[in-house]
Formats: sequence, structure tokens, C-alpha cells
Amino acid sequence: MGPWRAVPRSSSKYLGSAERGSLPARWATGGEAPPVSRAREDEREENDLVDIVPGAEAPSSGAYSGAEDGVSSGADAARALRDLPVPKLSNDDSYFLEKLGVTFRWGLRADSDLDELNSLFASVGFPRRDEGRLRRALVHSHDIVWVVVANKKNKSSGVFVGQCVGFARCTSDGAFNATIWDVVVCPKWQGCGLGRGMVERLTQRLIEKDIQNVSLYAEPAVVGLYQKCGFEEDPGGTSGMAFRRARRRRGSASDGAGESNAPR
Repeated sequence: MGPWRAVPRSSSKYLGSAERGSLPARWATGGEAPPVSRAREDEREENDLVDIVPGAEAPSSGAYSGAEDGVSSGADAARALRDLPVPKLSNDDSYFLEKLGVTFRWGLRADSDLDELNSLFASVGFPRRDEGRLRRALVHSHDIVWVVVANKKNKSSGVFVGQCVGFARCTSDGAFNATIWDVVVCPKWQGCGLGRGMVERLTQRLIEKDIQNVSLYAEPAVVGLYQKCGFEEDPGGTSGMAFRRARRRRGSASDGAGESNAPR
């Protein structure tokens, strides 16, 4: 492992400093830790914000980058801590109701038809999903928006009041980060601004809740749509990655390498 970093010191809610001082320090692997020299204690008193570990570099006074963590990018961490203004909507709800005869509904819907939602997915090339797992995904979503036909403004055949013609949802840790998923609009209704309307509303609600780092995955054909909603590609040079499969190493037992062909 590389050199240890200087890490923020946080007080324990279980033991006060006096109580902690009365207990023998221990290695993580067991046994008592060697005593800390007085010089080291003096160093700690001079900088009460960090615990200095042998080999650690002094903390810099610059902005946190996060690159040394190796878990998430510093750019992501910084985006989650910024203070963005709440984005405005390009068209309010009344525009969609009066112009298109549709309304936005939020959250879990008791009257939602999962088969209808699966058909909506299939209409744009998304895979149909097991209804049990789909229901679980909806329950665990942070927010869900549906575009539902509210009246007969649209006289097209096959359109009926209560029909779901658009859908999107997001997941979130409820504090820093959120990701928008499954943005889908019925092909007959595409080009009317419904996709942008859903993304704008989801983003607005998230930032109103002080969730500042909002991300999504975009297919090349719809990158332009999300850019209009304020999203940018690879912000700060960050690359989105998704687990696909474990890579096999050459010569591993799984690919048969190294096995003897001798009869047994």
C-alpha cells in the first residue's frame, strides 16, 4: 500500500477524549500499539484537525480533489457540495395541459398498469421487465414522474384519457447524488417537449432538495436533448463506467490453461 494520508479527525459519540485516553491503543490486527512519542503528540496538538500517520503528507490548504481516494472522482465530490440555483422550466404545467392535454403525475400510482409501462418501454426499444422487479424498482426510486393523458385535446387514434405516454424516474442517496433513469416518451408523442419536461422537473425537484450532483446515461441520439436541459458530457474529464463482467486472466484455471492432458 502507498503512504497513509492525513485524515480528518472526528470525535466518537461513544467515548469522550478522556475515556479514550484511558484505554490502550490497539493495532487493527490485534495487540497493543506502540506508545506515541511526545514529539508526535506535540505535532498533533499543533494541528488538531488531522491525525498524522507515519508517512503521511501534511494536508494541503487547497480545495479537496479526492483523486487519492480511488473511489469517486474529486470532481464528483465537488459537484455534490456546490450550491446550484434551482433551474427554471422551459414550459410550465399549464402549457402541457392546454396545448397537449397531458399532465405530470408524481410518485407511485395506485392505478399504474405495469404492463402498460412495459409496453411503453418496448415502443422505444427498451426491454420489457419482470413485473415483480419493476415494481420493486419503482418502490425504491427517489422520485418518479409520469405523463398521463388528461383530456381529449389529442384526437389521434389510440389515445385515451388516463393513458401513460411518458415516464422517467431517479434514484438518489437523498443528500449528495442522484441519477435519472428510464426517460421514455411514446413515439406518437415525441417532439412535443415531454422528455425535456420530465427531465427538467426531476432535476428541479432534486436541486430544490439540495441534491446537487445529478447525472444520467445518454444514448448518442439524445445527448442534444439533455444538453438543452443543462447537462454536459464527461464533466471534469470524468468517464461513466458500468460493470459488465469479470475479466479472465490468461492462464487462469477458468480458461483451461495450465491443465494437464495426461490420462488420469
